[in-house]
Amino acid sequence: MGVLSFLGVSSLEWFALLMLSFTMFRMEIRGSRGQIAFTSFLLSLLSYILIVRLDLVTFATFLQPPIVFLFLWLMFRIPAFYAGVITTNGYLIYILLTAIIYGIAHLLGLQIVADTPASFAAQTLTACIALSIARFLHTFRLGYTFVPYRARANERLTKPNLRLLLVTIAGYAVITSFNFLYFLGDYKQAVLIPVIVSLALLQYGLFKKESADSVL
Repeated sequence: MGVLSFLGVSSLEWFALLMLSFTMFRMEIRGSRGQIAFTSFLLSLLSYILIVRLDLVTFATFLQPPIVFLFLWLMFRIPAFYAGVITTNGYLIYILLTAIIYGIAHLLGLQIVADTPASFAAQTLTACIALSIARFLHTFRLGYTFVPYRARANERLTKPNLRLLLVTIAGYAVITSFNFLYFLGDYKQAVLIPVIVSLALLQYGLFKKESADSVL
């Protein structure tokens, strides 16, 4: 497939990931959709350089999250602590959605090869599901409320914050290893276990943080 096809689908995926990440924390997106779309395009260019031009597909999940973190922190002015949490949480959820789509395709006997119409269709479907979830969360005002959007906040290393920080770091380690395990070995089923476990632990930490902040 051509460059435009790659950038178009990749931009859609990044847009879906960012929208889902923002709505999970009930962040204001009404005036930020253009900024999110522009960020998505820039991230799609990064993906194209890493995956197509440099052939670093196995390193993509190692290099991309820090860039997303910097965008959230510097462009959207989300405090660094929360930008890291949001990045890791969004990535883990999107990886899980992608793995589910690919798993269903495998059960149906469909073979999805990278950079083919089938892979772009699977990516588009994943993005649409993520956007649907984001729409549902936004419509019914569901999600976590403790992130101070567009505000500078000095977070103290309290017990809930320390727990959340450690789980976030562990989640990034899982994200980093995902492509290595998925593409370099026959571990396509087992690779989901650390993703699910780390995502569950992160949600537990987020619930604890939400509960701790609600009583302050």
